[in-house]
Amino acid sequence: MFTSISAFCNAGFALQSDSLVGYQTNPGVLHVVSGLIIFGGLGPAVLLAAPRLVRGGYMSLHARLSWVTAAVLLVLPALFIAGAEWGNALAGLSTADRVHNAWFQSVTLRTAGFNSIDLAALNPATVLMMILMMFIGGGPGSTAGGIKTTTAAILFLAVIAAVRGQEHAEAFGRRIPTGTVYRAVAITTVGGLVAFVAAVGVLLTQAMPPLVALFEVVSALGTVGLTTGGTSLLDEVGKVLIIICMFMGRVGPLTLFLLLNEARASAGPGLPEENVPVG
Repeated sequence: MFTSISAFCNAGFALQSDSLVGYQTNPGVLHVVSGLIIFGGLGPAVLLAAPRLVRGGYMSLHARLSWVTAAVLLVLPALFIAGAEWGNALAGLSTADRVHNAWFQSVTLRTAGFNSIDLAALNPATVLMMILMMFIGGGPGSTAGGIKTTTAAILFLAVIAAVRGQEHAEAFGRRIPTGTVYRAVAITTVGGLVAFVAAVGVLLTQAMPPLVALFEVVSALGTVGLTTGGTSLLDEVGKVLIIICMFMGRVGPLTLFLLLNEARASAGPGLPEENVPVG
């Protein structure tokens, strides 16, 4: 019961000191927990739209982007973990168990914070990938943290539109408002700056490798809770910094979103427009 609620709420708390490492050869447990994490990380609105997805009926752009982005961010990291850790952190397991654990770790790394393998044994490339996934987080309106999957999707679509020379980002036959793209850029930029400043603060006060410090900070900001061993190296100052990161990760994005959605007067009608070189 405890683990089930922890998984659905993307809390990541386990009664075992080694999280779910003891169940790494029990695919039933891994996949049940994975399913609960996915449902909790999608959000109620997206889950309620699932029947329409199956029937082929109308579905909002929000729901479509959430489902597609979640699928991509589950499959690709799972393949990456399997490929990078097959003879490393996954070594010693059977072929089937390696696949099960690669999938489970892909599901949990963006939101929940469970682990079924030794994260301290991961390749640096895998750690970097996990940092990116934790920064993205789960779906808007869900129990997960991060900048949210739809934010990452909108940024990706905006890049595609820019490469194609289009004026607006598009997805599934819908045009994404420019204001929404601005909000996605603002949320991502602020999140990145906060992560950078927090990581610098940890490096200045703690004796740990840069990659470990960045992992700890992003894990806290994304309210994930994973660690590669850096948490045990923190002193009182380091713990306070990580606590602040966790608080900002939970409250910060919501506060910023509310501020960005407040009705504000325009800068003024009829202002002249001028292009500025970028890139």
